[in-house]
Amino acid sequence: MGSNSDVSPAEGRRLRARRREVLRFLGGFGLTVPTAALVSAIDGALKSASAQAAAGQPVPRLGVYLPNWPDQVELWRQLSREWQAIGIELDLQQGTLDTFVSQIVAEQKLPHMGSMSWGGAPDRLDPDYFLSEMFHSRRTARGGLNFGFYRNEAFDKLADAQRSEMDPAKRQQLVREAQTHIVEDSPSIVLFHRDIIHAYNKRRFSGMKPILGNGIGFPYMPLSYMDITPLTPRKFIRLTSIYDIASLNPFLTPEIYNSTTLRLIYATFTTRDEKADVMPWALERWNIVNPTTVDITLRGNTKFHDGRPATAEDVKFTFDFINRHRFPALSRIYETVESAEITGDLTVRLKLRMPSAPFTANVLGYAFLAPKHIWERVPSNLATPADWPNDKPVGSGPWKFVEWRKAEYLQFAANPDFFMKPKLDGMVVLPVPQMESMVGMLERGDSDMLAWNLDMTLGARISRNPELEVVRTPTHGQHEVRLNLGMAPTNNKAFRRALQHVTDRKKLLDIIFSGAGVVSNGAPITPALDNWANPAISAPEVSVDRARAVLRDAGFTWNPQGRLVMPAA
Repeated sequence: MGSNSDVSPAEGRRLRARRREVLRFLGGFGLTVPTAALVSAIDGALKSASAQAAAGQPVPRLGVYLPNWPDQVELWRQLSREWQAIGIELDLQQGTLDTFVSQIVAEQKLPHMGSMSWGGAPDRLDPDYFLSEMFHSRRTARGGLNFGFYRNEAFDKLADAQRSEMDPAKRQQLVREAQTHIVEDSPSIVLFHRDIIHAYNKRRFSGMKPILGNGIGFPYMPLSYMDITPLTPRKFIRLTSIYDIASLNPFLTPEIYNSTTLRLIYATFTTRDEKADVMPWALERWNIVNPTTVDITLRGNTKFHDGRPATAEDVKFTFDFINRHRFPALSRIYETVESAEITGDLTVRLKLRMPSAPFTANVLGYAFLAPKHIWERVPSNLATPADWPNDKPVGSGPWKFVEWRKAEYLQFAANPDFFMKPKLDGMVVLPVPQMESMVGMLERGDSDMLAWNLDMTLGARISRNPELEVVRTPTHGQHEVRLNLGMAPTNNKAFRRALQHVTDRKKLLDIIFSGAGVVSNGAPITPALDNWANPAISAPEVSVDRARAVLRDAGFTWNPQGRLVMPAA
């Protein structure tokens, strides 16, 4: 950042510190700093959107930010047409994922609205993620996922209460009640939950295990790889993905693909089974002593990949290390676990700061076992151990690190000492940025599994090959349009409700993804999670007349040209 004579030394230090914070935030996602032109465009769009619409004047063109992905582009092509029916015009701005993360999330520069898709990570199976992380007012801080500035005290109380309620039936009721606030207030237009479509070579491999939110090829749930069985003399599988990882440091990255890939090396304490239920992984068992005390027992004979035995010392070190350094990527751990006390060779007692209903799924399923003998030797001259390259990661998980050549491949070998030994000898993950290239590689036999989300058209093409199999799996992930409640007219509840009525979710799903998915009922929890979804919530009626009636009742009118006009003062 260049010097500026109008900036005080203290302000200059603050700006430089803020820039370092954003750079580290981006680095954790494997992203680069957006160009000055992109940042300037975002700032200009935000300034334009922030110009408050005057009472009695036409609603200004709504500022929209969208990632430049084909499905997002098509989404807004359709919405632009649909919303014209109620006199709304849009000012669309395309950008990269880098820009979305750095400007919309980290810097919270959302214009009137923006769209994003959220994957089916295992921690998102628990309702706490799509409630507390996305919509609680405390997540309106920079870098928080409540970048639409939704604030509702009654909702916050319910979100906090469900997080600490240990009685499953009572928690279910709180979760369902919290969703009614989201539906009523409409801070987001939750569109649909797109199915995951993966493909593999069935002549070479069997034993694929489709799991909700994971499909057969994503690294989110490591159990999906454990039963893959080679049917030819070659004992390793080659997967293709549109992404590459950005770092080998498990304490750095919050990005789902990178973090879950590293958890193949660093075993989490719990994981999800093929039914998506919580199961022990690095742990033998756990016991909830009381709402703020949990005893955990490490599996006996656990070894790190360098041959050193894992003990309760490593478990305690892991939680102490995270608490001491407060890694942003692991905030849910240090915000929940107050202390760890060794109670035996393999046992540790965890004291929680407060009761945590999603603890075993979202904390023990996110925290990983770190080898004390390696991380206690991290150079002390680093600003944080998250900055250490960790070029030769040593974990205790089912897969050992072999080699990473950025933008070329990531290679793993099976860990024969893991309690559940993989049936493969190894895996090679190949980053291939273009979907057509991934499909071609699978068809030619240059890869064995396409482990990224296909569309139905390409899936049908692959299905015609007798050697290949396409697998379609539901997900709890979602596509949404987030609305900025800090500016007019999206700060008007009636305006937001009208958008819900004029948005045809089924039509959008059919056009963009050939109907492969589940239409949302407007709540952030998919109906597929019937234990948490609120059966009393139904999707908004799709009706232009209904949308116009909602607007008219709230004082909106239309000018002779059909443009929507703000209510009179």
